[in-house]
Amino acid sequence: MARILFGVMGDSLGHLTQAVAVVREMRTHEFLFMGGGRTLGLRREGFAVEEVPMPSTHYYNNRVDFHSTIRNGIGVILDGRKTVERVSGIIREFKPDLVLSAYEYFSPMVARKLGITSVSIDNQHFLSKCVHLKPGGQSVSRLLFSLPLKNMFSRADRYFVNCFFPCVPIDQSNTEVFPPLLSPQVQGMGPTDGDHVLVYQTSPTFGRLVSALQDMPHQFVVYGLGDRPSCGNLEFKKPSRERFLHDLAHCRYVITNGGHNVISEALYLGKPVFSFPIRFAYEQFFNACMLRKLGYGDYSLDRDPTKATLKTFEDRLAFFRERISRGDFCGNRKLVARLEELLGNGATTWTGPRKERDWGSEEGGFSIA
Repeated sequence: MARILFGVMGDSLGHLTQAVAVVREMRTHEFLFMGGGRTLGLRREGFAVEEVPMPSTHYYNNRVDFHSTIRNGIGVILDGRKTVERVSGIIREFKPDLVLSAYEYFSPMVARKLGITSVSIDNQHFLSKCVHLKPGGQSVSRLLFSLPLKNMFSRADRYFVNCFFPCVPIDQSNTEVFPPLLSPQVQGMGPTDGDHVLVYQTSPTFGRLVSALQDMPHQFVVYGLGDRPSCGNLEFKKPSRERFLHDLAHCRYVITNGGHNVISEALYLGKPVFSFPIRFAYEQFFNACMLRKLGYGDYSLDRDPTKATLKTFEDRLAFFRERISRGDFCGNRKLVARLEELLGNGATTWTGPRKERDWGSEEGGFSIA
């Protein structure tokens, strides 16, 4: 049994869902989560969590809010020395054999300092660690995405990239590619083709989408646009993971932004996806382009969506479903098997200074068995 520290960027549900999916498959080991935002909610599920500040992305009107995002990032960086000292104390006390990071800033940095191998588990590193297609346009958003990715979130020793589209590692000695990571709840769903369309929005400010949906003839179940009364063919629902997954498993198709996690869950359940990627969020734009290229769905950059756009998409649902049926959208067991292999064959032993790894034999941590 190994001790594993898991740093999680908790500003969105995607990283958290992926991290928990890994932990649920590795029940014989002791885990300690570290992060902020939604990560703290894991305490209600009985997990041990250490809170640390995190740089996060903020949104407004279906676009990245640069002012709030930069202000938050500067604040975290200015307090960085204090946070590094705190994280160093957490790691020294827990004495992990391995550090995992779901796009969390401090854990790989401190792990390297203390001589512990770290593995980054996320989908964002397709941009810097893999050979992939480069869609035209969006050069500014690509630059804004790549700068923090390469300069802040690329300090791990190994990279396990999970994605629903094909890509090839640039350096196979430190990067591996897997299908998406899915929660046990998603894997246990029995999907059917229902009458409603599921709508999920990361930010509640994309109000113009509502007008387009109201012009359509069928029912829409909407998450993420705030708590408001149902109106005509629109049923607005409060956040609930269980209700969301039920509505996802039994919908006709999905309308969402461009987040990797919701797209992957939808594809695993056989649901075509129409994406309205958040402006200046390059990862979302890329995911949307891959939906179109692979025949899994389509996307629009229009800030004033219309009924005609959605109707054209609906006319191709049968084609999308057939294409989705050929894909592999669950990589949990493959990725976890590689982690177990690393732990089992000693590949987590850092080749740098060994002084910091003299942990002794004290016990600690949290078992999820």
